[in-house]
Amino acid sequence: MPGRTPGDSRTVRAQAGSHTVISGNTLWDIAQRTLGSAQRWDTVYSLNRQTIEDAARRHGHPSSDRGHWIFPGTVLSLPQPVPAQTQSTSRFESAPCPATYGALENTRCGFLVVPENRAHPTARTLRLAVALVRSASSAPHSDPIVFLTGGPGADGLGNIAELTEAGMNRDRDLVVLSQRGTFSSQRPLTCPEIDRFYADRVHLAYDAPATGDRYAQAAARCHERLTAQGVDPAAYNTSENAADVADLRRVLGIREWNVLSHSYGTQLALTYMRMFPEGVRSVTVDGVVPPSVATPGWTWSSMREAFDNIVGACAAQPSCRKRYPDIGATFLRMVRELEARPVTTHVTVPQAGRVKVVLDGGALLNWTVRASHAPADFPLAVDELAHGRPERIAAQWASAWLPGSQGMFAHGLSLSVWCSEWVPFETPAEQLAEGQRAFPELPRSVLAQAPQLPFLRQACQAWGVPKAPGSVRAVTRSSIPTLAISGSFDAQTGAQWGRFVASTLSRSTVVTLAGVAHGTFDHPCGAKVITSFFDDPDSPDTRCVTSVKPVPFITAGEGAGTS
Repeated sequence: MPGRTPGDSRTVRAQAGSHTVISGNTLWDIAQRTLGSAQRWDTVYSLNRQTIEDAARRHGHPSSDRGHWIFPGTVLSLPQPVPAQTQSTSRFESAPCPATYGALENTRCGFLVVPENRAHPTARTLRLAVALVRSASSAPHSDPIVFLTGGPGADGLGNIAELTEAGMNRDRDLVVLSQRGTFSSQRPLTCPEIDRFYADRVHLAYDAPATGDRYAQAAARCHERLTAQGVDPAAYNTSENAADVADLRRVLGIREWNVLSHSYGTQLALTYMRMFPEGVRSVTVDGVVPPSVATPGWTWSSMREAFDNIVGACAAQPSCRKRYPDIGATFLRMVRELEARPVTTHVTVPQAGRVKVVLDGGALLNWTVRASHAPADFPLAVDELAHGRPERIAAQWASAWLPGSQGMFAHGLSLSVWCSEWVPFETPAEQLAEGQRAFPELPRSVLAQAPQLPFLRQACQAWGVPKAPGSVRAVTRSSIPTLAISGSFDAQTGAQWGRFVASTLSRSTVVTLAGVAHGTFDHPCGAKVITSFFDDPDSPDTRCVTSVKPVPFITAGEGAGTS
């Protein structure tokens, strides 16, 4: 919580206009108790900044970490309550469904209207797109499922087709929220500048400092454009997202619902169930991002876990083991060789034509993320590369970035979350150490860039959002029934993190699907486990899990076309 103090958590009645800090107080709970909104903690901090910082220094801290440390006896002035007639109240407004992702059948839509920044309730409002998908059953259960997608920056409405195809609305209505800043909602934080950079990056050295400079410049241009439009990038964060979800349940009049979350959505879900547990019947976290540990360097552990599991799966299949007995060592050797001498080739990419591709060590390592989703030709592709045929990997790497959904992903939301909630809580040295711990075999230039997040620190300098309060990284401890489900090939959010968050969730079930990558809800067994969990949160049907095996690896084939 913002404003940590040691000791007990006794409460004290605040005098009019002031509050004396006692042991156990945080700015979060002071704002909740005295102002009626925990989100206004920042207002309390701003009003008392000098007092709080002076007290922190007296107690041996270089700073309060933006109100994270407060101390008993400190007298805080309280801001005036916002007059009732000026308070921004959330509401739902019906509207036609967008046609962006095709016709949405059996669905009604609208907008959740919320303040852009709840610390300043008189600020402008946002209109967040909501889709209410009817159950396939004529007699659905009364507790619907709300879906929180990942990214951060993906548009939840874009997942509706795969959610319904997976049967998530089998016997429950499905509520899908387009999070603040995402494509279907008002004022999306899309960054075509960053989309163009990613398209260009396929023909640049991934680990080169000049590539990082171009990324930071793209982020700076996007930031300048959005702020010129009046956007407050600091208001797009997980705490505000969680409050949006809580408001959505309230304005829709839903007494109780179930949460289905994926990737960054799990960070949001774990924050939501900690901040707003009321009305939450059960929670599924699929591909887990623990708020308490997520940093750029944290991503290394997932990359290593998936890599080891893919290599281990090849060794467990006799034909793969015989054809590629040292595929793991070969891959790591190729990362080192490409980092020393990058390879340039040309490949044909559907809808993009002939494309120049540069493969260095960082590009090859991060290609593993794509390969984890379609792993059958991983050993074959690595073997081809080792024998001077890089085209298969080059084509897959280029296809991951070009063409794609340019203009639709909210890179601005990604940066606002990462730059306030992840990056400031880890030093560059700590980030590097995580890489060295995961892959001691690789050169420093590769390890200096966290998987999927290269040069993020430079981009964050351009993005300029303040460090979030330490409370965003609080461990979620809860008795709400929770399913932590992961894939063993998940190179983005390793299966280990499902087990990690479950350790503080007293009614948790942990499931790992062998050979499945990032995201299990659209896998037949994953969908069955999740829907059975919502039916019986304390005893889901997990019998299919033992039958899930990695796909057979390809042991022969032709290289990708180069014409």
